[in-house]
Amino acid sequence: MRWLAGGVTVVTTASGVERAGLTATAVCSLSMNPPRILACVNLSGMTYRLLSQSRRMVVNVLGTQHQDVAKRFGGIVGDSSDDRFTVHQWDISENCAPKFKDAISWIECNVDEMVLTRTHAIVIGEVIKVGGAGASNPLIYLNGSFCGVVQSDRLKEASV
Repeated sequence: MRWLAGGVTVVTTASGVERAGLTATAVCSLSMNPPRILACVNLSGMTYRLLSQSRRMVVNVLGTQHQDVAKRFGGIVGDSSDDRFTVHQWDISENCAPKFKDAISWIECNVDEMVLTRTHAIVIGEVIKVGGAGASNPLIYLNGSFCGVVQSDRLKEASV
């Protein structure tokens, strides 16, 4: 699984004045019509608890310049008593999931469905709004490290 590269996101939610978020690579597009996204969230964390109450989430897509954000929400830096939203600029309103203002993109969703497994919830969100800071190299997690993507304008042919 270490060689399965994943785009790095921070999934956020809020219920009342409480807010939570986590770094996630288990996020993907589910469908275009209707626009839906899928994210996997650990059942034992505060993010799941608040997400179950509010039924709202934002998937914040990170760029290579956001490794510190990924580490903070992944619990690699800081401690559990830190308010992770006090570092960097977040759009925070009561009862709304926080949006990272510098994210490449953010995808605001209403939770359509939650499929519970033994340890995680597969959260299906119906996209209601998108935005973000725009083009940047996306942050990728691969083999236990953060890295970027080298993009090319040219596609190379491959023989099968």
